[in-house]
Amino acid sequence: MIKVITFDLDDTLWDIGTVITKANTLMLAWMQQHAPKFSQTYDHHGIDALRDEIWQQQPQLKHDLSQSRIALIQLGLERCGYRSAANLAQAAFEVYFSARNDVLLFDGAQQQLQALGKHYTVGALTNGNADLQRVGLDHLFDFYLNSAQVGVSKPHPKFFEAALRHTGLPPQAFIHIGDHPQHDIAGAQAAGMHSIWMNPNNALWPAGQASASQEIQNLHQLSDAVAKIHDH
Repeated sequence: MIKVITFDLDDTLWDIGTVITKANTLMLAWMQQHAPKFSQTYDHHGIDALRDEIWQQQPQLKHDLSQSRIALIQLGLERCGYRSAANLAQAAFEVYFSARNDVLLFDGAQQQLQALGKHYTVGALTNGNADLQRVGLDHLFDFYLNSAQVGVSKPHPKFFEAALRHTGLPPQAFIHIGDHPQHDIAGAQAAGMHSIWMNPNNALWPAGQASASQEIQNLHQLSDAVAKIHDH
């Protein structure tokens, strides 16, 4: 009996690539006003390089995208000679984070969440740092777990164990929906959960990997896919 539906967020309920590009652009524009040396020194690639450096120095921050973002901004500001780097980094992060949560939901997302919420416990399991309150979806979720809270990222077994522990239900009661064959589908399968692959671009399934319980190309197909698993 299915009782819990969990969702990945980025690239499952909205496209994240364009959002991150815009968030970086707005942050760099803010820097141009408040810390111009930063935006003159670092572009989008430079920001990625700072992030990689932070992750090399502090590997645990790979699981906490907010703290790693603040740390990389502060590192860049310090290298540019700013004495108030910590305060500037916090303010710049707020500009970035506000834009990072300004997402355009995939068609059908809100309707599907509302419909499923009438019959199932609905949770979010994300490696990202989306703030569901800022996104405007927090009222449609019963629980939210991200990698910063859990201390590991999907597909690590502990991530899915945290969801099982939170609900007190067995894995057979879960359907996890996500876009990533490894992080979402393989991770959920290893935990004993059912899974639905969100595949909007009609990508080929990785050779040699067990396929998801169901596959959808858009969220309007989700209720039917859930019903097929529920009735199986």
